[in-house]
Amino acid sequence: MSSPKDDLPVGQMTKHFAGNISQLNAIVLSDYRRTEENIGYHRGRLDQGFKLLVLKHLPLPEVFEFQGTTLRSGGRYGLPEETQEADRRRAAVHDGILADRGAAGYRDLQTRALSLATVTGPKRLVKVMPTIRHDEHLAPRDQYPMGGGFLQWDLKKPGLPFFCAAHFKPGGTVVTADGTFQVNSDNFLADYPQREKLQKYLQTV
Repeated sequence: MSSPKDDLPVGQMTKHFAGNISQLNAIVLSDYRRTEENIGYHRGRLDQGFKLLVLKHLPLPEVFEFQGTTLRSGGRYGLPEETQEADRRRAAVHDGILADRGAAGYRDLQTRALSLATVTGPKRLVKVMPTIRHDEHLAPRDQYPMGGGFLQWDLKKPGLPFFCAAHFKPGGTVVTADGTFQVNSDNFLADYPQREKLQKYLQTV
């Protein structure tokens, strides 16, 4: 299956993307399995690699909705279901906050959240674009299990432009505009300095 991410050249700004965003600290540079667990992807979703997109500017309140953390698969309460229809019946985090706080209270919560958000550093806002596409035939409970409890916001359409910071390839090679890094060669003494340099780059680019 061809990748839909081939139109995302590393080191350039992207078109607008909507959908889930999280934070850089959810990305474990040397371990795709742990990254899958943090984000809430099924095992193997990142086997063919992924592109890491970073926001250069914070979103406005009207651009995003709260979806809790990555513990909330699909931004909904409870466990993901066997079918799409059943999964859509789960209560949405966004709707719950809006009902509890009202529109003004929701906006206040967004403003406070944005005051703590950042587009640099270990908690900068990012978007993961897996090479393996979403599979509409896979059950939600199998495709999007509970994640590791990291930030989960949803950018409303049409979304925002991102900077394509890195291409994480199978085998632990990471391509950036600043160079290519090997972060998982099973040689810790060689890999650790590479991870450190890559982490600094991703936090500041």
